[in-house]
Amino acid sequence: MTDAVLAELRDRARIADTLHAYSRGVDRVDIDLLLDLFTEDAAFDYGHGNVTRGRAALADLFRAATGRYTATNHHCSTISYLELGPGRAQTITYVYAFHQNTNSDLQFHVWGNYEDSLVDEGDRWRIRERRVRVAGVKSVGAEEVPERFERYARG
Repeated sequence: MTDAVLAELRDRARIADTLHAYSRGVDRVDIDLLLDLFTEDAAFDYGHGNVTRGRAALADLFRAATGRYTATNHHCSTISYLELGPGRAQTITYVYAFHQNTNSDLQFHVWGNYEDSLVDEGDRWRIRERRVRVAGVKSVGAEEVPERFERYARG
């Protein structure tokens, strides 16, 4: 294998680590981890003009979003590398996310993708821009977690 191929494989693995760490950060309500995954000037776009810019605003967004749920579980599956060059990348990651609502007995399921622009800042690849796009959602009544299982800690 050439050095260029090894460098590309290393970059793909490091990018995947960043994308998967986002799921862990949301599910465990680790705001510090979430913020570290984004550049200082990052943009987080939910669509329809709902864009949050900068780490300070992202901290507020993440606290509010994670506070609505008793439990979440995010699954990132296919990562497509649309562009991968020196220090920059464009990806689409397909996601399924489960949400247990804090204030009702509803569970919210979301299917969609993250369209990300990432940059290599040396210590890690960070998301400069994230566009969340949804294919579908479904709300259903919740059931109690059986006693033989223990929920993982959040926050």
